Amino acid sequence: MPRDHSSPKAPGRGLAGWQRDVAVQFLLDDCAGDRPVAELAGRCGLSRSHFTRAFKTSMGLPPHHWLMHHRVECARTLLEASDESIAAIATSCGFADQSHLTRVFHAITGASPAAWRRRRRADATN
Repeated sequence: MPRDHSSPKAPGRGLAGWQRDVAVQFLLDDCAGDRPVAELAGRCGLSRSHFTRAFKTSMGLPPHHWLMHHRVECARTLLEASDESIAAIATSCGFADQSHLTRVFHAITGASPAAWRRRRRADATN
């Protein structure tokens, strides 16, 4: 039996466009919270395991890692654009505390938030 190729799903069995939009918006609406994957999957009409695989196919990272990368981007923006303390930036970007931000930030960027901020400011003055 021929397969119906008119499905709106992304190539490689990723999320359909509407599912991706729902998932991303749901994650971003409460960036500081930790949404259970099962809740995200339910909103997209998928099982937890299928949703996780499809999200990774569509977005390049599993949901939690994608959210951590988004939070680090938020922190980078604030580190560069403000003089807020790193602890305040951590909580405003959804991290539990400054230590949590530092661990995740270093894992993703290879530098601590303070070192990253110093380097960016030094680059801006040169």
